[in-house]
Amino acid sequence: MNCHLPIDSGHLLVVDDNEMNAEILTRRLLRHGHSVDVASGGRQALCAIARNDYDVVLLDIMMPEVSGLDVLRAVRARRAPAELPIIMVTAKDQSDDIVEALGLGANDYISKPVDLPVLLARVRAQLELRALARTKDEFLAIASHDLQNPLSNIGNYAAMIRSLAPVGEPMTEQVDGYVKRIAELAQIMRRIVTDFLSFQAMENGDIRLERTETNLNALARQIALGQSERARNLGIGLNLDLDESMPALRMDSSRVGEAIANYLDNAIKFTPAGGSIAVRTRADGQGAILEVEDQGAGIPEEEMPLLFIKYARLSNAPVHAEKSSGLGLAICKRFIELHGGKVGARNNRGGGAVFWFRLPPGEADSQSPPGASTPASISADNASRETGMP
Repeated sequence: MNCHLPIDSGHLLVVDDNEMNAEILTRRLLRHGHSVDVASGGRQALCAIARNDYDVVLLDIMMPEVSGLDVLRAVRARRAPAELPIIMVTAKDQSDDIVEALGLGANDYISKPVDLPVLLARVRAQLELRALARTKDEFLAIASHDLQNPLSNIGNYAAMIRSLAPVGEPMTEQVDGYVKRIAELAQIMRRIVTDFLSFQAMENGDIRLERTETNLNALARQIALGQSERARNLGIGLNLDLDESMPALRMDSSRVGEAIANYLDNAIKFTPAGGSIAVRTRADGQGAILEVEDQGAGIPEEEMPLLFIKYARLSNAPVHAEKSSGLGLAICKRFIELHGGKVGARNNRGGGAVFWFRLPPGEADSQSPPGASTPASISADNASRETGMP
């Protein structure tokens, strides 16, 4: 199922050898927002299922040559009920066939003549169950792949700490380094889980913006300071260039802050040791702009359209071998668009890339709150102190 569609909209396959029945049902489903393919028999249905990714199949039982039960049996040999829901369409006196179909793995059934509101409700229920199943599968994939390596490393570092720092002994510089690495790995894992939960909330329509008067400079500084030690440990400089004329905007600081954090997280992954990252803000007549510039390898032009798509696989790999959820940039795009803003990226001529977003003016103040921000920078050598900060 395309998770970007509403949950009551899906790609359906209607299987019925009666052309008139299939046409009537198709028209009614189309009027309610579904896309529909039609198969006139069992063989055609199996070919269509092999070629396409359907959300729900509406399968007539009584068909010549290859019956609905034959189709169901063949499909269930390869695909589970949660993977491809099948609703059997039966005559009222086919109770034995209904029992057999449910035993073979049918998800539900409906009797002829079809009661459209009942059918739509049952289709919707299957769409929701399939979405939940995919959410579970995605989380298990993240847990088994993206979280497994950081967890394993945390266990290894903990074992080395126990060996090198017995109870009562002072902590050495080496052990302190292991402790810091554990904290960094925990932060990576937290980001992966947070990204997943945020994206699922967006897909389910559970995100509600809580707008408050916020200064983008102060928010950018706060997020940068939170990432500064990680950057420093990787040998990466982190610089801020914040526009002192930036007005306060009404925004959900939590959601915009998460977008900034994902931009920074992405920049750190692709900037090699010895490089630097710049976070810039500026105000213009069309709103507030934030940019995060890295010194990575840049983005192949043909891959630019894939940047803000979830789980998109790009050719460039993180230089520090860090795991990610594959959702960070998609989350940035959605959170900023919820504010009426835009996101984008571009390559620098001298190398690296710039990721940016623009927030509309909204209800902007004429001036920033007292002590809001002045142009400033953080260095990798002194990440806890920012020149020019109040």
